[in-house]
Amino acid sequence: MLSKRSFFNKALFGKHLSRFWPLWGIVSLVGAMFPLYVQLTLMQQTPGVVDMKSVFREGLYQIAAGFVPAFTCVYAIFCVMAVWGYLYNARSVGLMHTLPVDRTCLFVTNTLAAMAMQLIPYAITGGLLCLIALGWGFFDVIGVVNTILTVLFCTLLFTGIATLCAMLTGHAFVLPVFYLLANILAFTMEILITNLAHEFLLGVPMMEDIGRLTFLSPVVEIYKDFEIDIEWVDGVLVVCRLQGLWVVALYALAGLGLLALGWFLYRRRHSESAGDVVAFRWLRPVFRYGVALLSGLTIGRLLYELLWGEIFQKGDYAEVLPMAVCIFLAGLIGYYAASMLLEKSRRVFGKKSLPGVGVVAAGTVALCLLVSVDVFGLVRKVPALDEIETVTISDDGDYSTWSASEDPEQVKALLDFHQAIVDDRDYIRSLAYDWAWSSDACRHHVVLEYQLTDGTTLRRTYGLWLTRDRVETAGTYDHLLAEFYKDPAVRLSDVTVPKGARLEDIDIFCNYADGSYINANEHSEDQQICEALQKDVIEGNIPAKSVLDYPYESSRFYLRIWYQVYNEAYDVYHNYEKTVCMTPAMTNTLNVLMELGYLTEKDVESWSRDLAERAAEDEAEMYEGVIYPETSTVYAG
Repeated sequence: MLSKRSFFNKALFGKHLSRFWPLWGIVSLVGAMFPLYVQLTLMQQTPGVVDMKSVFREGLYQIAAGFVPAFTCVYAIFCVMAVWGYLYNARSVGLMHTLPVDRTCLFVTNTLAAMAMQLIPYAITGGLLCLIALGWGFFDVIGVVNTILTVLFCTLLFTGIATLCAMLTGHAFVLPVFYLLANILAFTMEILITNLAHEFLLGVPMMEDIGRLTFLSPVVEIYKDFEIDIEWVDGVLVVCRLQGLWVVALYALAGLGLLALGWFLYRRRHSESAGDVVAFRWLRPVFRYGVALLSGLTIGRLLYELLWGEIFQKGDYAEVLPMAVCIFLAGLIGYYAASMLLEKSRRVFGKKSLPGVGVVAAGTVALCLLVSVDVFGLVRKVPALDEIETVTISDDGDYSTWSASEDPEQVKALLDFHQAIVDDRDYIRSLAYDWAWSSDACRHHVVLEYQLTDGTTLRRTYGLWLTRDRVETAGTYDHLLAEFYKDPAVRLSDVTVPKGARLEDIDIFCNYADGSYINANEHSEDQQICEALQKDVIEGNIPAKSVLDYPYESSRFYLRIWYQVYNEAYDVYHNYEKTVCMTPAMTNTLNVLMELGYLTEKDVESWSRDLAERAAEDEAEMYEGVIYPETSTVYAG
């Protein structure tokens, strides 16, 4: 007689649902409040005011893309912990594994029960919403189907992750920790390692490129790629669709793969592993050294900042040897802490642990060398002139763009400036100045961004101290930047909105007028003021920018030009500003401001008299006739 093998146990499935009804029952009750709220809102609304079918679809998509992934991620671990809770108690696991039900049947039944507890609240809430939509006549099939698919895909994904984590541990309190790490570990490690490298690599803005490993962190990647595309025109919903649903579908397939892996591990899991931090011996080294690595990257960084960075570090960049020592000490803390958890004992300090200590030491050396040594030449990379399409320089908020085809001389000057920074990298790393203002030193935040002919972008960010001695020394980056600002084309760019940018506004700050702050609201007036500024530059009325002065700290009469630059990559406009300090020689600009009624001759006379008095006190010579960009908010007075 052939034996019949069962893959599903109805009694056990029902037992799970009845035993854990408060879990899914309370969530269902809370979810049912939302359809009730919608019904009450509809009863108070004037019929025919809006297209309710479009509003219904948009609302479903807002729930699908905004609420469902996060809620399912959190709720799934509770449901999985409920059905697999017997694995973490020796008596319970022994009882379950002596029942006349094989492990495959147990796995399938428990997994379906966990998914059912997740789907019941969605079914109740969604069913009530659909009934309301049908009753009011705005039911949308496409919106409902896409929302259901989102719920199913997210349920498969997070059930698969949680179930695999449940198989890897024998301790109930460790399961949620493993589950959290499974969802964010890759993204977190990328941030930690990139941040560490950023402490060593001069000018390389690595923190801006984080996201290469987000596909290994499902929640982060879903919220990055899964979104709603909505467009309303005259109160009519023209476009409303879910973008990136295929991403969630791929993760659902990954969830099925994780469930299969969980089933494979469950069949080979020993019942005696109940109570252990990890359920498999081959996983013990991974856990031990993984905790050591996380400890080194977190506690180690904290130790460095507390014990060395704030006290002994010179300059803005970390020192390799002290950082390695701190990471090693923190790694040892993590290593021995993990060993205590695995052995369930504090007696882990002995000769047997020395090989592990050696591995932590070797890992620390490898990690510090990897992030501190410019193995791939990122710090030293300066593009060739024929590789550049455009180069942008932003100096403390000032934004200027130079094209290799239109301004090859300016592009070459910026390349020389960039190369000088690279050549002086050791000097920059070791340099430390007091942040207090000095007439002999000034700090600049410079960003160089190259659009290359092969379609790629190269971006470098530098915090540079410029000193008076080096400004007068040929070949230094201080001297090259000062010479760059003396170029007439560069001086003109200081008062000109970059090509492709959009002029937004011009603010006038003057202590000598009736009000210290005046806003030029008329766009035509903004254009007049810009044209007058450009005319003053052409006539030589505005001297070159000084790289050693902070004029806005003392100037009592200046203009601030606001403009926007479109970023195609993110489909947004970025705001920029230029600050122009006024001088009596800028006759064209002064005449326009008086013609527009922002100033009177009396105001100009008061201003000129004050400048003369300040010059007599030897203060104005550091600020007079300087155009300098700045990003902080400044008020006259």
